[in-house]
Amino acid sequence: MKNRTLHNAFPIVAAAIGNRFGIKVSVGGNQAYTDGRSIQLPAYEGDDPDYQDFAWGLLAHESAHIRYSDFTLRYGSSVLRRRLCNAIEDVRIEHELAKDFPGTRLTIRTVIEKMIAKGDFVASRIDDHPANILYSFVLKSLRARVLGQAALLPLVEQTEAVLKAKFPKGAVTRLKGLLSEVPLGLQSESDCLQLTDRILTMIEQELEQQRQRQQAQPSEDDDTPPEPDDTDQAAVSADSDGSNGSDSEDDMEHDQRLPADNDDEQSSESGGNHDSNPENPDDEPSAQAENSSSDPQGDDEESTVIADPVGVLQTLLSAGDSDIDQDLFESLKSSLSLAAENVSELLMPSGNEPPMDDRAGAFLLRKVQSESGKIRAALQGLVQSQTLNRSQHACRGRRMDGKRLHRLPLGETKVFQRKQVKAAPNTAIHLLLDKSESMGYQVTDSQGQPIGSRMPIALEATLALALAFEGIPGVNPGVTAFPGHQDDSVFQLLEHGQRVNVRTGAFSLAATGSTPMTEAIWFGAASLLRCREPRKVLMVMTDGQPNDTLSTLELLQRCRDSGIETVGVGLGLDVSHLFPIAITINDLSELRAQLFELSKSLLLAA
Repeated sequence: MKNRTLHNAFPIVAAAIGNRFGIKVSVGGNQAYTDGRSIQLPAYEGDDPDYQDFAWGLLAHESAHIRYSDFTLRYGSSVLRRRLCNAIEDVRIEHELAKDFPGTRLTIRTVIEKMIAKGDFVASRIDDHPANILYSFVLKSLRARVLGQAALLPLVEQTEAVLKAKFPKGAVTRLKGLLSEVPLGLQSESDCLQLTDRILTMIEQELEQQRQRQQAQPSEDDDTPPEPDDTDQAAVSADSDGSNGSDSEDDMEHDQRLPADNDDEQSSESGGNHDSNPENPDDEPSAQAENSSSDPQGDDEESTVIADPVGVLQTLLSAGDSDIDQDLFESLKSSLSLAAENVSELLMPSGNEPPMDDRAGAFLLRKVQSESGKIRAALQGLVQSQTLNRSQHACRGRRMDGKRLHRLPLGETKVFQRKQVKAAPNTAIHLLLDKSESMGYQVTDSQGQPIGSRMPIALEATLALALAFEGIPGVNPGVTAFPGHQDDSVFQLLEHGQRVNVRTGAFSLAATGSTPMTEAIWFGAASLLRCREPRKVLMVMTDGQPNDTLSTLELLQRCRDSGIETVGVGLGLDVSHLFPIAITINDLSELRAQLFELSKSLLLAA
């Protein structure tokens, strides 16, 4: 395996990024997808930087959807309405995410640049479906202007040239005016849908005007040349935003200024490289949009004749799914999919909230509180004893060591005794509790007498240990039970930094499921690596063999290679074949005492 430690392992980094965004991330299988609440990435464990960049970009984008999008919104039957709204919403949410996490701007921009370099993101062609040309222009122009993805500027220019060659000029002018409202005019996905509806209304208005023009043409004098500017001015005046006919004159002035605009474009492109400064990412949207969309045909635009504008607009409004390119990040998900032979066995499960029973938790808390207090006092006393019994010698002080006075004639000056202050425990401990079905089986003592099941005593010991650890300064406990609802999930009983008293209702689980120990260890290791404590201990309490022994052994070794100490507690089963430090409990009455003895040695180990 190429990466022997866990610090840069794909599942660990994915979980850390998700935790930073406040999103649940799981790793497993061969597909990438999201259900609107969590994100699933394939079980990849290679070292291809492009694959990892694409994965981190997808994580950022999908996290933005989960944080800011409205998954209850309905688009109706119009494919064009749904796709245009999605393109605008993608830009809005990525802009919002960059406010909270500025680094995501670079993460997603890197994805865009690499997709362009690979030829996966291209400009529209003149023979593309009109809906695809419109969608492509909206997506690329907004990403270039709002998100500062400057690598898209050449594609925006090419796509706009195609747009102007296919669409009436009035429609292009009004479209650019409507898109200028992104992002400042949009606060939610509903706003994006309203803007989409205004774009579609504008296109329907333009279609009606073109129909009227076609109907009026037969009655016109053949010697009278057409006056397209009048139609464009009428189209602009019909805009629902109340624009007036001066827009056409403004466009003529813009075309006459092409040489100066080209100079501005060069400066704007060089300025686009400074988007790493996120304070004012949208300071120059209008200039950049105008410059990037300059028509390379120059003054010839005035004489461009649109072939069958009515047919183009009708085809546009009746577009189907196959007429528009696949969504950018949907294609990214496809590129992240792994062939069966490349799928790793690793699985980073999602952490779920367990079923809560506050009454049962309060009862369990009262049952273990006194014993946990005694154990905490014993642990603190032992730590203090170790602290006070150690001393060092110095050249000055208030107490002399009589046993060293005889060294004075030999020039020894360090005859004063000082108590050495040893650093307090600074340890993060994560307890993994096996709650598989076998934990509910009845067991017998050494005489063969039935003494109940392991699950109740395991829950008592887990809660007592968590309370004891929490009461010791410098110890940061966390508790996870496995499996969760399914083998690909776990129950987070106590997250690091939480107080045990407010989570006692989580310690009321029933024994169900198999023993996905490898998956649980991935989750526990990821939790520990996020903790600031320099010492990290993973303690696994189980009564059976893991579902996959080989993968469990491999992962435990990687934990130790990463500085995580591993400890096994076998409940009725010897687990020393899995853990170099392990104890076995054959009688339930031994469980508490041996666990606490083990915890002492862990806390005081140097």
